[in-house]
Amino acid sequence: MTRFVAASGVLGALAFFCATALPVAAQAPHGRDDEPLPEPPPVRVTEPALGRIQIFDDWAVACDNRLSCSAVSLVPEGSGTAYTVLVSIQRHGGPAGEGVLRLIGADQLRGKIDMMADSRLLARVTAARDVIELTGAQALTIVRALGSSYAFELREKKALIDAPSLRGLPAALRYMDEQQGRVGSQGALAALGDGPVDLAKPLPPDPVVAVDAVPVPDGTPPALTPEEQAAARRLAVCEGRLDNAHPFETHVLDAQHALVLLPCNAGAYNISAVPLVATGGTGQWQFKVARFDHVPGFTGDPGTPPVIVNARWNPERGELSSFAKGRGLGDCGTAETYKWDGTGFRLTEARSMPVCRGAWEWPVLYSAAQG
Repeated sequence: MTRFVAASGVLGALAFFCATALPVAAQAPHGRDDEPLPEPPPVRVTEPALGRIQIFDDWAVACDNRLSCSAVSLVPEGSGTAYTVLVSIQRHGGPAGEGVLRLIGADQLRGKIDMMADSRLLARVTAARDVIELTGAQALTIVRALGSSYAFELREKKALIDAPSLRGLPAALRYMDEQQGRVGSQGALAALGDGPVDLAKPLPPDPVVAVDAVPVPDGTPPALTPEEQAAARRLAVCEGRLDNAHPFETHVLDAQHALVLLPCNAGAYNISAVPLVATGGTGQWQFKVARFDHVPGFTGDPGTPPVIVNARWNPERGELSSFAKGRGLGDCGTAETYKWDGTGFRLTEARSMPVCRGAWEWPVLYSAAQG
């Protein structure tokens, strides 16, 4: 069974917001000499092209804009038991693209682990920090073996640790070969042939996020007066108003701008906030809705302010992250990371998982270098 899922519209409407900014919350009265001049229209930035998630039975697979593909194991539909070990297969794009096989423990994965396929030993490997990672020729050999097997078991001595399903893996591996242009080559994962081992599509140019702003330490957060908070709320068009347990969150973006995360709604495992950008300084803050080149995944209808879920600001890297969970286990949802470039937020990575079937590591749909 094969299902296609739009990369960014899985759990929320994905219109391209942010071509223009909403008006400032408070402006000087018209006609005054000190009235601020209108700002020039923002420079349009091409919206990032995200990959697509495809479901093959018990595997989810996606390839990003740089032709890097990854597949993760899913709990079979109808199964009430979650995996204790998640299987992740990644293949980088390009003729020299390396393969990576990772076994990720949900709890503890320690010591010597036997990897068995159809009752034969593929490898005996050592877990470190709840992860087993294999690369290069060994990873490709084991992945190919799994793609042609019926049963996969992970054992510690004679004790069974887990048995991730292989249903759909051959189709997922072939999909990766097709997307990367390896079909018929000796370097393919599933669609092997006599073609050159380095047969593959050339890598596309890396998208680069040019950053004009210099990140600043996250010292004393900017303070907002009650009047400024009210102006921010009017601009954010919040449906709900949270109590003091969820106050405004403010951060310095650079010497001219501050980030305001205005909490609007809270559930059992998601807190949503509208991101605003403030200018003017203490006691004179004016606000605009933050601009994004790709709208975060839980944003509502086109034209509504973007919504960041479970927001996290990293001052050292100048990055804003959104992690929207489809349910409390965190095995489905959308996640985006953005870089502040001095005028708006530019997407640097996007991940998604449209089905809630035990995969706590999600395929990458988009990634960008930072310049």
